[in-house]
Amino acid sequence: MGSFRIGMVGAVAGLAVCLGGAATPSPASTVAATKKPANLQALARGLVKAGAPGALVFARSPRGVRSAAAGFARLTPRLAMRASARYHIASVTKTFVSTVVLQLEAEGRLTIDDSVEHWLPRIVPNGASITLRELLNHTSGIFDYTADEAFGRTILGDPGRTWAPSELVAIALSHPPLFSPGTQWSYSNTNYILLGLVVEAVTGKALSEELQQRIFGPLSLSSTSFPTGISLDDGLAHGYVALTPGGGLIDATPVLSPSYAWAAGGIVSNAADLTKFFSALFGGRLLPAAQLAEMKTRAAGNDVYGLGLRMATVRCGKVLGHDGDYPGYRNVVWATADGRRVSIVMINIDDSRVRWSKVEAAARTALCSG
Repeated sequence: MGSFRIGMVGAVAGLAVCLGGAATPSPASTVAATKKPANLQALARGLVKAGAPGALVFARSPRGVRSAAAGFARLTPRLAMRASARYHIASVTKTFVSTVVLQLEAEGRLTIDDSVEHWLPRIVPNGASITLRELLNHTSGIFDYTADEAFGRTILGDPGRTWAPSELVAIALSHPPLFSPGTQWSYSNTNYILLGLVVEAVTGKALSEELQQRIFGPLSLSSTSFPTGISLDDGLAHGYVALTPGGGLIDATPVLSPSYAWAAGGIVSNAADLTKFFSALFGGRLLPAAQLAEMKTRAAGNDVYGLGLRMATVRCGKVLGHDGDYPGYRNVVWATADGRRVSIVMINIDDSRVRWSKVEAAARTALCSG
């Protein structure tokens, strides 16, 4: 399955991003629900049985909202998982950041064919030859800072450290480009760190303010935030990782600063808010038709990614969304192109316990018959 992740992958490998294949969708497609609704509770319980401490499954459709949860949001002391639990959405953040960039284009404040150099002068070598579009669709060739092994070791040694976006960019730029801009495709979290900096350069405001004023506030996403430091509340599910194969689980949530992910994966939300966001986005409430069409346009040389959007064909049609992997959390979001149906699955465990294919299968079932 396709996976975009910022995740812990062992004691020395650090943080990594990976992509698997998916079929090419048509942006104009719709999904028809099957007659018999899926048993969402059975899906959630199946993920817990497979090894997740907790799981939630959520589906929004014209028939209403359905949800289920199983297992635990916290192991010590034990707290039951709820469908309303907040969690780190990881790389699903990229769809939010892409939306803000495209809103700025719609307002005439930038174009996505502007160069990186234009907005971030003297920061990125060869920035005059890299466009914002190439950042958005991962054809920039810029190295992914989360693949730097020394960075991974630093995170493991000092997980609470607060990272400045400029530090993350510097780590990436210490490596040579992977290819000339626009010639190939390679998923890179660095692209979205740079886009966050572009948003701040264009608006003169913090990215957190722009997300709040443009998306969180207007859509009344009351459970959604963009923390840069460790913050815990009773509604937050805790995420668990195993640093060695078969090793015991560690609660990463109280110790890991989300600043390491920033614009590439720093948002915290819940399933109700996320489905509301994707429904509004594809329903045309956040972007004009021209920008929404740009978002759904596949990157050259890649059949499964647009501008901050993953694409796939499932058994009931062609869909759009994103997925994400943050230490201790994995989630998948799928939606129809018109936003009338949206599904989400989240488990609070890294990939040491539950196969990605099982999470993906649950999300697709919830979308098609949830």
